Amino acid sequence: MKKVKIGLLFAIISPILSTLATVFLAGATKLLTPLLAASISGIVGSAIILAYMKLTKHKIDIRKIRKNRKDLGIMTLLRGTLGIAIFTYGLSMTDAIKAIFFTKVEPYFVLIFHWLLLKEKVKKHHLALLTVHVFGAILLSTGGNFTSFGKAQLGDFLVILTMGIFALSYIYGRKLSVRLGAKISNTVMIGMGGLILMPIALAISPTNITHFPTLGWGYLLLNIVLFNVLGLTLWFASLKSVKGWMVSALRSVGPIVGAPLAFIIFGVPLTIVQIIGAGIVTATSALIAREHLKKESKKRK
Repeated sequence: MKKVKIGLLFAIISPILSTLATVFLAGATKLLTPLLAASISGIVGSAIILAYMKLTKHKIDIRKIRKNRKDLGIMTLLRGTLGIAIFTYGLSMTDAIKAIFFTKVEPYFVLIFHWLLLKEKVKKHHLALLTVHVFGAILLSTGGNFTSFGKAQLGDFLVILTMGIFALSYIYGRKLSVRLGAKISNTVMIGMGGLILMPIALAISPTNITHFPTLGWGYLLLNIVLFNVLGLTLWFASLKSVKGWMVSALRSVGPIVGAPLAFIIFGVPLTIVQIIGAGIVTATSALIAREHLKKESKKRK
């Protein structure tokens, strides 16, 4: 029971840190380049965790890593390379404050994949919530203007697509958190992903990386600490004792701190229609989180 409570705490803290990181990553992608931000985040984040494990004399079992190389490879593909690459490109095109709310579509992808892959039942009212959620996301993206599809809407679509890719990783993330632990799983995943993306990032970079603005590097460093080092490690740790759909559903707490920060830093306000859409997205995510938590509580009684 104690492990579950700690897992739930990690599942609440993780999306808050991840949402804050999304704000800074959005700034970094606009001042640097998307792939460069993604690759350096993975490499530096992995190095920081490795340094911490060395200082704390954390044992690294290479045999276990090799034994789980298939799941690590899938995680690296889903989150460390393909997912983060699409996500950073999406962030470079859209506003950080919108991206924060779009990341909350992830619980619905988790719900769908658990239904398709794990044969878990999906109730009718869940589908109704999903429909309302999608409607809210459309309002948030378009602001009620349904006649045009521009760069910002493409960015919104890429962020949502990323959430679908990330949702697939929950199944493998749980396995790795149990077999390898949170720190090892995260370190290998983001480190490998960063190394794979780096040659591509350097090849397509329009300028020498030392010529990018200092502010961009500052934003990137904050993202690395909040997301790659802390947020993802706590995400893996929460999956060890809390079900994937619950961890994902608790992401609805993120905008509470993320949205005000995005507004303060970038000063891009939402229209009334977009605020309504953001409210719908957050409320529907919160409703499914509340229902799942009540269901789990009843099981334990």
